Amino acid sequence: MNKTPEEFNKFSIVMWGVSEDFGGKISKEGLKIRFRALQEFSVEQIVMAGTWLLKHREKDFPAVPTTKEFIDAIQNAGETKPKTKAGIEADKVLETLKEWGRDAEPLFVDEITRYLLTHRWTFRKLDTMIIKDPGLVWWRKEFIESYLELEKDKSAGGNLLAVLPGGLDGEKIKALAMGTVKKLPA
Repeated sequence: MNKTPEEFNKFSIVMWGVSEDFGGKISKEGLKIRFRALQEFSVEQIVMAGTWLLKHREKDFPAVPTTKEFIDAIQNAGETKPKTKAGIEADKVLETLKEWGRDAEPLFVDEITRYLLTHRWTFRKLDTMIIKDPGLVWWRKEFIESYLELEKDKSAGGNLLAVLPGGLDGEKIKALAMGTVKKLPA
């Protein structure tokens, strides 16, 4: 990052804005130190990291996000947190159930979702459970916990594909799904 006054002003606005949003304050000296510490990154990267922190930061202490949090946000830009991904996958399952009902097939690209809907729950079971609990709020929480547990196992080198029937992998399932969609009447 070049040390121009305009860039320092943009940087300062981001830092003060993020700090204010989380209920903290940052001094001019603190700004200068952070500016030097983050000089390897562009102001645009820092603005994007600040925006990301405003939307996704889960902790509220310290009130001012640390320089390390900004660096992590810059380096992890575009990555979805496992918990967020698990919630998105749960939404996909519920949307599929809503659209196709109990006869839906677990043709998900995500192997963990596919595993859970093949071995732990089925659309038939979910359809029956939805009568008792229309929002399936408890199920969503349980799905996310199970997803995170399997994600951790997968990160440690586990292989869910080994337990899927017929050795199905993501590409085979995607091809099967596309073939099925083409056969459906418009």
